[in-house]
Amino acid sequence: MEGLRKRLAVKEGIAPSSLPLSRATPRTASPARHKVSAWVELLKPVTWIPVMCAYVAGALCSAAFTVASLADWRLWLGLLMSGPLISGTCQAMNDYFDRDVDAINEPYRPIPSGRIGLREATLGISLLCALTLLTAYLIHPWIVALAIIGIVNAHLYSAKPIKLKRIVWVGNATVAASYILLPWMSGELAFKGHISWTATAVAVCYVIASIGSMTTNDFKSLEGDARMGIHTLPQVFGVARGAWLGIFVLDAGQLAAAGLLALLGEWLWAVLVGATVLPQMWFQRTFLADPIHKAIWYNAHAQGFLVLGMFLAAWAVRA
Repeated sequence: MEGLRKRLAVKEGIAPSSLPLSRATPRTASPARHKVSAWVELLKPVTWIPVMCAYVAGALCSAAFTVASLADWRLWLGLLMSGPLISGTCQAMNDYFDRDVDAINEPYRPIPSGRIGLREATLGISLLCALTLLTAYLIHPWIVALAIIGIVNAHLYSAKPIKLKRIVWVGNATVAASYILLPWMSGELAFKGHISWTATAVAVCYVIASIGSMTTNDFKSLEGDARMGIHTLPQVFGVARGAWLGIFVLDAGQLAAAGLLALLGEWLWAVLVGATVLPQMWFQRTFLADPIHKAIWYNAHAQGFLVLGMFLAAWAVRA
């Protein structure tokens, strides 16, 4: 009801910033707390989790990663880099370039609501980029190159004139590679010092799975995407067919990882990885019946099994 009331207010010409900020902080909050809350909302902490998990998966590929590594500074610095820094940078950048779309879909977001100004957002994003590159260098010099690729991908994904998110499949593929492959390779570099092709092949399988997984996020912004010409799977193929295509790619990527492990002779690990797909299929039945209203529900229930499979696959190829 609150989101609907704010959307109606925007249509009536009322500034979103003049409405109660129940989605962010109470009206009684201090200005400093209000500003911090706006930035936390802009950086979207929930989106850091898969990137941080991919970094851990890359670390698991190294035989040098043991229980003692849980106290290793490379692990925690890498989690800081892959989560709050580079993921936060990419989320802020996406909101910055998507402020017109958000004014339609989510007018209460920090930038379209005016809680964070454009100049402030630009300075904040620049600072986050600098901290990302510094942290990457402290972990391993080669990770700087991976971080730069991730930042460039985020810009190409969101900014005009290219705006890769407008191109069906390409946008999700770009994000999936940045969310899974780059942090996975970073974790492997941090603990192994080099990148192995076997582990990279497994990571690519999960990139494919993530392309499908990210399709579930497209169902919450159909109206704004249609107005702004963003060609997501639901826009191009329709809601029902788009949902089925996304789920097919999601499951195919995970089963490809299991098949690759079987080809490598890791049959037990292949079975375990394949087994993580089964509970996801159970939740997918509910999602496919109502993709628009069950997308968030599906992600909350099924993502854990996707991450578990990724960890198992990474452990299977550790060397």
